[in-house]
Amino acid sequence: MRNHHFHLQYFGFYDLDGMGRHLEKMAARGWMLEKMTTFGWHYRRMEPKRLRFTVTYHDTFSVFDPEQSEGQQEYQDLCRQSGWEVAAANGPLQAFYTEDEDAPPIETDPRLFLDTVERLAKKTLSPDILLLVLSVLEACMLTGSLLHSPIRLLSSTASLVTAICWLSILVDTSITLFFYWQWHRKAIIAAAAGKFLPVRNHRRFRVALTLATVGVFYVIIASRPSGYGVLFLGILAGMLPVFLLPAMVHGILKRKGVLAGVNKKWTRITSFGSCLLVMVLQCMLVFSIVNNPAFYLEPEDLDAPLTVADLTGGDAEHAVHQVYLERSALLDHYTYTVEAPSGGDASLPKLSYEIVDLHVPFFYTLCQNELHSHEAAFPTFYLPAPPIADTTKVYALYVPSESLCRFLFCWENWIVELCAHWILTNEQLETAARLLAP
Repeated sequence: MRNHHFHLQYFGFYDLDGMGRHLEKMAARGWMLEKMTTFGWHYRRMEPKRLRFTVTYHDTFSVFDPEQSEGQQEYQDLCRQSGWEVAAANGPLQAFYTEDEDAPPIETDPRLFLDTVERLAKKTLSPDILLLVLSVLEACMLTGSLLHSPIRLLSSTASLVTAICWLSILVDTSITLFFYWQWHRKAIIAAAAGKFLPVRNHRRFRVALTLATVGVFYVIIASRPSGYGVLFLGILAGMLPVFLLPAMVHGILKRKGVLAGVNKKWTRITSFGSCLLVMVLQCMLVFSIVNNPAFYLEPEDLDAPLTVADLTGGDAEHAVHQVYLERSALLDHYTYTVEAPSGGDASLPKLSYEIVDLHVPFFYTLCQNELHSHEAAFPTFYLPAPPIADTTKVYALYVPSESLCRFLFCWENWIVELCAHWILTNEQLETAARLLAP
């Protein structure tokens, strides 16, 4: 039987009543709060008891103080005289408990409490506002990519993971800011009437959002080879210094009794340095991906479903077959190129085609439209053509003044774009459609 328990806390920064109610439930289950940290709360086992808890916030106390300040000790002594004992404290955040059902509340002035929350909001909400702005910008960029190049976006596991991260941040920060704005507006009216306004707790929503994000991550990563999962876990592990190094520096300096101002200075320097280091490493990784397509395009030892020999009946023994695959949980994108090797027979016809295998039919039209617009920089256009080999739709691309033949073959959840550098006959088209069919 374990005697200690760690619990992540998902409370809003101003939901002090919700924190108190949670601590009361934990005490009734036999867990007493022992320590409060930035990452979560630590509990120790005890006999289940019915206790009253209250959590207060005083911004005059600092988490960087090496020991309790004189003002903090005086404040806790006053609370003891009223029947409240200290359970744990983390700088300005203080948790008290009592067994006396008639003990007077610690917070008695709703206006002073609201002033404290407003000062706390200025410190706490600034990062949320910044994240909201960045996530909105990222959402706009993702929307643009989804409309103009959905195949590249939806077939890239890295892009999908990034999108899920930013969308979850967008939802979380939006909900946090909206609930605080709604509560603050009503709390002003309640404080004017001498009343405290309860906080609407959205803790369960944040937990559900976190679990949903992790679940989506699992589905996305599970669709990739195992090596990619290891790489993704490595990237996540590389971000740990952003959180762990500042906390370690803060804890070491605090235990050594370093002054609060010095501790705060070096903790911020460490935080900035670790963030900068991770950003540099991520930029280097992105640079390597951009300049090395083989990193995110998987050369596959797959037999090409269609070769030049299948269409011309000639000898394509010396043709070079290049196959690339981008795969995600939403779609697979195959790119095939058949051409003469470097320095080989230049008269060998060149053939290339792309296959889009959609796992989610919702994105079918977007992907089809992207293939339609591949040659948008040229005076070209697609026209419907008669269906071939059980296709649902066929489109022919006309390129004036060029001996280029390009077709779109459409099946249910399967789209093929065929490009031949010679004019295909009807018999060759039927052969191509039959071999490229799903």
